[in-house]
Amino acid sequence: MTFIIEAVKDDCRTVDFRSSAIVAVILARKHAVNGFVVSITDPDGRLFSADQFNRLLTSKGLGSDPMAHDVGRR
Repeated sequence: MTFIIEAVKDDCRTVDFRSSAIVAVILARKHAVNGFVVSITDPDGRLFSADQFNRLLTSKGLGSDPMAHDVGRR
């Protein structure tokens, strides 16, 4: 899985690639704190703005199998 982090500020643009949603969100938030406008594109091509980053951290956003969680509870 590849997450694409794009950050733009003034005439500066950076694009980073991460394989983990958690790592992508951490990096994106660091850019946002430094004044960049940041977005993350998930492996399915969905675009998330800074106010939506928490949605990437759900079990589905992390790419985990919900059935695996259910098996562990039985």
